Parts: sequence; C-alpha cells; structure tokens
Amino acid sequence: MRKTMKPNMNKSLVLAALLVFAQTNIAQAARNYELRAFYGDKKDDTVVVIDVKRMQLVDKVQLKKGSTPYPVDRAGYLDKVYAITRNASSMDIIDADTLEKQGKIKLNHTPRSGEAFNSRLGLALIAGANIPITSVIDVMNDRVVEETWEDDSPITDPIVDYGGGNASGHPAWLTKDRFVVIDRARRLIQLWGIEKDHGTGHWELTHLNTVDTPTSVHHILSRNTSMLPKHEKRVFYALAEGKNTPETIYPSILKLRLTASDQLVFEDQIDLIGDDPTVMGAHHADFHPNGQHIYVGSTEGNLFVIDSTGQENTKTIKTGLGTGHTRFIPALNMAIVTNHKDTFVTVINTTNHSKIKDITIIDEELPKVDGEIQQSHTNYVSPDNKFYYAFASAYGVFFEINLQNLKVMRSLHTGGVPVQGSFINWDDFSYSATHSSSGM
Repeated sequence: MRKTMKPNMNKSLVLAALLVFAQTNIAQAARNYELRAFYGDKKDDTVVVIDVKRMQLVDKVQLKKGSTPYPVDRAGYLDKVYAITRNASSMDIIDADTLEKQGKIKLNHTPRSGEAFNSRLGLALIAGANIPITSVIDVMNDRVVEETWEDDSPITDPIVDYGGGNASGHPAWLTKDRFVVIDRARRLIQLWGIEKDHGTGHWELTHLNTVDTPTSVHHILSRNTSMLPKHEKRVFYALAEGKNTPETIYPSILKLRLTASDQLVFEDQIDLIGDDPTVMGAHHADFHPNGQHIYVGSTEGNLFVIDSTGQENTKTIKTGLGTGHTRFIPALNMAIVTNHKDTFVTVINTTNHSKIKDITIIDEELPKVDGEIQQSHTNYVSPDNKFYYAFASAYGVFFEINLQNLKVMRSLHTGGVPVQGSFINWDDFSYSATHSSSGM
C-alpha cells in the first residue's frame, strides 16, 4: 500500500507547489498590468503592445526589417506570443510579460495564421501563406512536430477567387485529433488525422480525404457544440468566399459532415443572394449565440442572416463597405460588425436581427495609408461587457467604445497599420479565448 501511495503523494505535493507558483506569478502580473493587446504592424515590422485599461502604449517590439508581421497569436494558454511574419519562413517568439524575444520557430513555408490551438494535445496549427500546408507546433517546446507535406502540397495555382492571395485558409480543429487544411487556389479542403506513437513519442499525420468546394474557402465557422445532439456535433460550416470577376459566383455557407468512417463530406450550400454578384465577396462568418443563425458579411456592405436549420437567407442588414467580422455580446443582445473598408462599425440588435446604429470610430481628417484595411480583424469585449476595443488600422489608432452609450470614449495613436493580434487578460485569471478574437 505504501509503495502505491508514496508516488501519488509526491505527485500531489509537486502539483500543489506548481499551482502556488503559477498563482503567485499570475497575481504579480495582474498587479503590474491587467490586460494587454498584441498586434502585428507590417508597415513598421513591429509588434505593438498596449496596456488596454490605461490606454497606453507599452512598447513596440522591433522585428527584422521586411519580415511583415501580421497576426500575433498567443501560444496556447502560455504567457508568450507568436509573431507571424508573412514575409519570412519563421515565427518570432516573444515573452508576453517581459517582451523579450525568445528566438524563432523555423518553418518550411511562410506563415499565414494560427488561432487554432488544441488544449488537449498542446498543439497549435500554423497555415501556410505561400503554399497550402499546415505546420503542427508543440507550444510548450516551440517546435514543429509535423507538417502536412504531400507530393502535391507545394503546387500553388493562381488564386482567382475573392479574398486575397494567401494559399491557405485558416487552420481549424474539427475534433480532438482531426483538423483541416484549406487549399484556396485549388478549391479544396483536406481532412487530416494526428496521433502520437507511444513507442517513439513522435506525432504522426494521416491524410484522410479531400472535399471540393465551389470557390476558395476562408475558414471553418466556430461554434459551441457542447449542447448539440450527438449527430450534430460532427456537422461543420465553412465560408466560401465567392468570385466576382470575370465570372461571378455568389459567396456561400457550406455544410459539411465528418462521417463515422472518418470522411469529410459535402452536404449542402446556402448562397448569399445579392443584387449584383460582381461587387460581392465574403470574408468572415460567425454563429449567433442561439446556435442557429449565422451572420456573414459581404464586401459591398451587407450583413446576411442565415438560418442554418432552414438552410436559407432570412434577412439582409445594411452595414458598411467591407463587412467582415461580427462580435456577439450575448449579455446585451447586441453585436458589433467590423466594416473593413469604412470608417464606422455597425451595431446590431441580435434579438430581432436589426440595425441599432453606426458608430464612427475615427476622425476622417486624420492621415491614413492608402490601400490599407480601415478596421482591424481583431477586437475584444471586456468581461464585464462594458467596453469594446479594436484598431482603426489605416490610421494607427486603437479605440474604446462604451457599450452603454455606444460612443467612442478613448483612443490611442500608435502609428503604423496594426491589423491583427490577440489579447491577454491576467486580471481575469482566465486563459480562455471566450472574450477575445484573434481575428480571421
């Protein structure tokens, strides 16, 4: 009996000590700075770090000139971030506390984006910008453990659909050990499986199957599946971006299913029908908190409300040019819509899917960089649901909206063109991404 209990007792003591140590460090961090924002600035090749509550610039971490950092992603739930440099075959590692650079993760491709962390396996997915490939990263050790390289992976056909020139869409886990690689040029979604060889300790990948899509896919929609019936937990939705020249294909929501035999199959398609498909193109879609409706924006300035159960368009709301991300605020029955090509955000009543108002976020007389995104992909809502934060990217201005009176209350000029990043909230003692969006 004693031989059995002694190791368990020692293990408990070690875990207790680690917990105390971790709580002490977190508490110390909370005293120093409660909430930080980390954004990539491709213009100045820096990572912009902001003390959000004090609305102060903490620092600009200088990276290699010409490396063009774009997203900045948190490394799982750890106190470090990855600066995803789209013009370099690597990612910079930065300590979120000290802001010291801790080296690089070398890749066999330029990175597009991450945001896909598997807490069960401790693995993050990094999609390729120049080729349709995904690197699997062990975030504890900052190393590539596998990559989805096949004979045809390096081939990159010209991308002719809406949505830019990145070869891959956003990476996404479907289950605890299944993920997708989105090949935008060839209009494909690849399904991959991963498992650990307990004999060697190495991770091994298996390509399971491939699905054709009508146009390039931007991302797989995120939704809470915990309350869904078992047969619905393996249903997924993807955003097909559309094509507006020279031929026209409407953007659409694709319904996919992961079968019991480990095959990803196409089931249905809901087109976003507008007046003129030549000006349309979809960037991002989000599930309503009710788990039924999908809000998806189109670049001409409309937000489409889709009923996923009825497989139909139910409403169209006039928003701004470049309508993209929707930030739902369930406690307020409200959502804020990002208009990437306009100077205002749009506030939506999510109970009846109607527009409340547009909020101008910037003085239009300020100088801006032509051709840059007006508003950031990334935004954040405070845990008390009182404030919304984002960047007026083309102006280099970080702003705060009061969600009670729906007005811009404070702003901070940082310069540059920060577009995408992540937030770390030590004050909330939470390593959850519930309140934050890394952007897509």
